[in-house]
Amino acid sequence: MIQPSSSFSTTANPKPTVEVTPFSVTKELLIDRIDALLQAVIRLAQGYFGGNFAYLKITVGTVLISLLTVFPFYYKDLHNGMSGELHHPSALALSYKVQHPLSPIPSSIKDTPYVGAASHIDKLELRLTLPILGWLSGTGVWTVIIWNHFSALVVFFLLAHLANQAVGDLVSSALFVLGVGATFFGSWFFNDIYFGDGVAYLFLLLSVASRYPALSFCSFLVAAFCDERCVAAGPLLCLYFFVSHRQDGEKALRLKQCIAIVAAAGAWMLLRIWLAGALHLVTGTSQLMTREILINNFGKNLPGTFLGVFKASWTLPVVGLFSLVSRRKWASSWLFLGAFSLAAAPAFVVYDFERSLSYTFVVLLISLHFLWGDKKASRKYLAAVLVANLLLTSPLYSVLRIGQWLL
Repeated sequence: MIQPSSSFSTTANPKPTVEVTPFSVTKELLIDRIDALLQAVIRLAQGYFGGNFAYLKITVGTVLISLLTVFPFYYKDLHNGMSGELHHPSALALSYKVQHPLSPIPSSIKDTPYVGAASHIDKLELRLTLPILGWLSGTGVWTVIIWNHFSALVVFFLLAHLANQAVGDLVSSALFVLGVGATFFGSWFFNDIYFGDGVAYLFLLLSVASRYPALSFCSFLVAAFCDERCVAAGPLLCLYFFVSHRQDGEKALRLKQCIAIVAAAGAWMLLRIWLAGALHLVTGTSQLMTREILINNFGKNLPGTFLGVFKASWTLPVVGLFSLVSRRKWASSWLFLGAFSLAAAPAFVVYDFERSLSYTFVVLLISLHFLWGDKKASRKYLAAVLVANLLLTSPLYSVLRIGQWLL
């Protein structure tokens, strides 16, 4: 057989050539620069947030990021002694409840032209946790600010601990929590002066952080008496137990903790009924599912306001759900989506969209568990989320606003 010559072979099978264009060069250069930036962020996290007292250092770093990126809007009022805020209906209602935690709110305080304040006060009588905390601690009208700031420290500390358990890497844990600090959720602890949502977030997190069902029961019960939206987040907490306690030896603990959450929700409902009858406390439904609210929440707040709650951290549950779907775990996918939907549903029927949607934050912890096993990829991904959250910060709401106030 006649063999083809080498010249024939080369001509018949030419080697593919890669065309170099200005676009491809720019693309590669951009990718290299982004990769270098992410590696620098990872090195900073390794250098500053490891070693002894790592969780404490992560907590302090997250507080600083939160304060710098979304500076508290009440700074000027604090500087002036909050002279104007003391007369706000919500502040007056809270001040009264702190002095009389188990008493109805006088109609003179409830009758206010402020729509948002009226809706909040209408539901305040049976939200007993914060008034009781204020009464016990003697913090008065400062109750929300003081307890929210304290809650931020504990929540960021616990998030760092739980994130480390989820991904098995302290650096990834630091990147995750620091990224959360630059979101609406992370900053709300320092911007909320009327509602005390940070306290509710704290007790929700304690419910999943504890490995003792009795403590989970008590924490969730206290959270439910902070705000009813905690009860809607109950299925997310149960899902967290199934994801975090996935070992065969943890089946009994997982079941007990889920029972504790369900039992606490039942106890909350029974206690509400008893307290309403015995102490003549009522909770209203004003500004609930009105036409204006539904149009606003399903129109104006989507997608911008929705995305702003967790910013790029929203990609975590998206990645988690995609992971389940790609592996054809349909039942788990529907449970994941259903638990999140139940927790998020109240946000679409009430006046305060962002703070209500923040009650779904446990979904971020659940999603972290899908990153287990690939430390390098997890670090780079969470570093990208952190950088994106920082870049999505508006200077008008950052610490730079001080310059505007001083003018």
